Amino acid sequence: MNNVVASLYDPWFNYELYSDLLNAVYNAFDFQKLGIAYLVVSIVCLLVFYKVLDPIKKPRLKWFLTTVCSGILMLIVCCVLLYNNNEVLMSIASYSPSQPNAINPEYFIIQMAAITFLYGVITAMLLSVLMKYLSAANTKNPF
Repeated sequence: MNNVVASLYDPWFNYELYSDLLNAVYNAFDFQKLGIAYLVVSIVCLLVFYKVLDPIKKPRLKWFLTTVCSGILMLIVCCVLLYNNNEVLMSIASYSPSQPNAINPEYFIIQMAAITFLYGVITAMLLSVLMKYLSAANTKNPF
């Protein structure tokens, strides 16, 4: 699973510039943890939407808010994982903007979190197609 999720992030980063940070995330199996979190966070948010909040008013708006909340939770999970990665923390501590070709590790974390937000929303939208059948009143939501 580490390889699959890592391949989702490859197009977004120049490997020559970010190789140390990407390898740090890969070697700590943080990509695998992100992949598991995509599924768990999306399923929990959608279960709350389709089972606990059933029936609801303005279901399409609340479905959209649920998917965005899932993305925000994934953003938080990504930041927590990366700030707890020792190699990333060491590169943050040793970062100096005066070094030539220096990559700001905190900017890398922001980029990873933004990409994770996007993938979190997409995962929640895709899983909602399957999970909508758990609800009696929301089976037509989102489509």
